[in-house]
Amino acid sequence: MLLANTGPHILRVLLTWLIFYYVLNLIYQPRKLSLQRKSLTLIGLYSISVILDFVLHGYSYFLILMIIYFSFKTNQRVNYYLINTSLLSFLVKFLSVIIPSRLFIYLFPIQDVKSYSFILVILFFQFLFSFAFIYIYKFFDLDKKFKFQRTPMTSILLGYLYIVLYATMLFVRQFKYYLNLVTGILIFVLIQCIFIVFIFIRERRRQKRIYQDKLAQEQVKNLKLYTDQLEHDQLKLRHFKHDYKNLLFSLKTVADEKNYDAMNQALDKLESYSDDYLNNLSMELYKDLNNVQNPYLKSLFISKLNTINQNNIICHFTCHTILDQLPISTVDLVKLLNSSIDNAINFTKDQPHGAIQLAITKEDQQLAFLINNSLAVLPTTDPEQDHLDFLHIKYLKKKYANIFIQYSKSDKWFRFHITLITKGD
Repeated sequence: MLLANTGPHILRVLLTWLIFYYVLNLIYQPRKLSLQRKSLTLIGLYSISVILDFVLHGYSYFLILMIIYFSFKTNQRVNYYLINTSLLSFLVKFLSVIIPSRLFIYLFPIQDVKSYSFILVILFFQFLFSFAFIYIYKFFDLDKKFKFQRTPMTSILLGYLYIVLYATMLFVRQFKYYLNLVTGILIFVLIQCIFIVFIFIRERRRQKRIYQDKLAQEQVKNLKLYTDQLEHDQLKLRHFKHDYKNLLFSLKTVADEKNYDAMNQALDKLESYSDDYLNNLSMELYKDLNNVQNPYLKSLFISKLNTINQNNIICHFTCHTILDQLPISTVDLVKLLNSSIDNAINFTKDQPHGAIQLAITKEDQQLAFLINNSLAVLPTTDPEQDHLDFLHIKYLKKKYANIFIQYSKSDKWFRFHITLITKGD
């Protein structure tokens, strides 16, 4: 049977939930929630939790978890930060109660497990355990990792640990007099939890390393394209220098002869040759790439500008400000830009005078990526499509509150703009 609502049990419920919300208050730090609202919400949640614990005892925890989530939830997006910190608070509560209960029960006679002394020892250990957890949480700056968590993987892991420890706690309460059995099961569960966490962390690191290696290989490939293009331009420059001297010598000879018709022809030839050379140099295309200091974005733009150049598409690329820090995941932004620019290339590569405009701008607290491509004016029998469904725009808007995507179409241009808010409220 569970403990009755005696004095020691009432004290334990009151102080246990007080410590729980003390931990939650320190590790859950939303930016858009005022201190007054947060304090009032925590006070209300504390009162509800105490009442539900008295009524439902240990079976109230899942209901309390749901109430906490919907009390702090402010929009339609899944708040993984709130889920993770709430689950962490519950895990701290479970561990700080289960472990000392099994350890100290050997030091107290069986009839004293409901006494004030036993309850105070458990509460003291819970406070020390919670304090140590908060210190470690702050020391390793785990809040930053949880606050910007955009995937459910960590929540799934914490949820699994929550269910396992919750079931273990109920089992311990149900069979608390079978000390050896309960202790053995508790040790097994803790070892299992540690093993699961270890496997999860190792797999995450392995996947991250694989993806980073893939990006590194892509960077090397794109940088080789960049250097090959520069070497090609260098060779063209040598030929141009040689031919330019010959043209100047020819022009000087014509000028000495005062043959004005021949002089005009020589000037036209020199102008035509110079324009043809300068218009086919990639240096003009790549001129602002030095401002893109994020290596992954630079690699992407090198690859796309090279593809555009190979398809004989007129391209204008500008980035007048230094770009290094990004307000969203680099991986997500690279995927979005990659698909968006590919869209523009596909729409313009078959146009006789296709053009693409790429620009990166930074103003105040906004970072914008502009991708414009010309539209064909010739009639076609192909169905009209913009392929925007492949960009996962809805998914990104749901995942990030600071991303705004706009697109429009005129008679000659299709405009696709990505705006990122670089600072929160």
